[in-house]
Amino acid sequence: MLICILSPIYPTHYNLHLGIFVHEQAKYLAKKGHDVYVITLGNPEDKYQEIKEGVKVYRIKIKNFFFFKNLFFALSMIRNLILLNKKYNFDIIHSHFIGPSTALIGLTSKLIKKPFIITAHGIGLLSDSRFKKILTKFYLSFPSKIICVSNHVAEIASKYTNKNKITVINNGVDSEKLKLTKNNHDFKKKFGLKNEKILLSVGNLVERKGIDIIISSLPAIIKNYSNIKYFIIGDGPERENLHRSVKELGLEKYVVFIDYVSDDDLANFYNICDVFILMSRTIKEKEGVEGFGIVYIEASYFGKPVIGGRSGGTADAIVDGVTGYRIDPTSTKELVNKVVLLLKNERLRKKLGQEGMKRVKTKLLWSHNIEKLIKVYKSII
Repeated sequence: MLICILSPIYPTHYNLHLGIFVHEQAKYLAKKGHDVYVITLGNPEDKYQEIKEGVKVYRIKIKNFFFFKNLFFALSMIRNLILLNKKYNFDIIHSHFIGPSTALIGLTSKLIKKPFIITAHGIGLLSDSRFKKILTKFYLSFPSKIICVSNHVAEIASKYTNKNKITVINNGVDSEKLKLTKNNHDFKKKFGLKNEKILLSVGNLVERKGIDIIISSLPAIIKNYSNIKYFIIGDGPERENLHRSVKELGLEKYVVFIDYVSDDDLANFYNICDVFILMSRTIKEKEGVEGFGIVYIEASYFGKPVIGGRSGGTADAIVDGVTGYRIDPTSTKELVNKVVLLLKNERLRKKLGQEGMKRVKTKLLWSHNIEKLIKVYKSII
């Protein structure tokens, strides 16, 4: 098949984790022998065309100060879609948008007579505005199929469209990407670690990820278990606020912020951590819902217990009481209790971690999930 994927975000040389889900999906489709083309947003310094792990990537360059940036990107994307289809004759159009661009892509797909599907990640689906709900129903009328990354996202999407159009395909772990390059001792030495217990969060530093709740809980955790180090890997608009909270609470010696790590170092961080935490929560109009939470299953892949917010699609990523715990994302008390329980009980940590590892390796690898996507493609071509 010739597959055209449209996404506003995609990994760049400067940020390898931006839109990584889309790239991993495209990469595994290419590995199955399909011709995959991605049209995405780029920076002025990016190449217009490149081949990335077998995927042909076309980047639309738009200056950040351009007032009508979103509209210009949408129109440029449609133009590129029409031109590239004329050259390659795609079999299917797959978008990772929900918004006005969905309608534009849908209309264009009808014009060029190609089947059109979208993946719903959660952002753009939740709203209390009646007008926005009407618009969402309109947007979701265009695709033939809607892929939802979790059952929770599917439940929300079903309020706006026919349930028969919806298929749930969870995010997956890229086992080829997450490979250990150092033993635990050498990696810990690199960061000046000795025998501390390691807490870890990985993700964009946005309000929806709930890292502020974790930081607020640290003083109580330290009272019960002081020999810890908490690593926060990621960057985003909440970074300054989180730094300020750490300073105000006098937690500088316990908390380490790291903007960016390579895939190799990320794998090593997962491997040395004792507990993975991310208190995902729903921020309706501003940031939407946590569609799935791929970092939870990446931590599980390395046999680590995970703690997440009881919100959004995390139920598909964490089996409560089996691979970790889903708790009230606003409760510092509940978080403290679960973290201290795990830090003091090595046997429980190993039990939850091993169950999580087994689940991911049998059900949640990209090599498994991509077959489900190909089946959906074939059903509408």
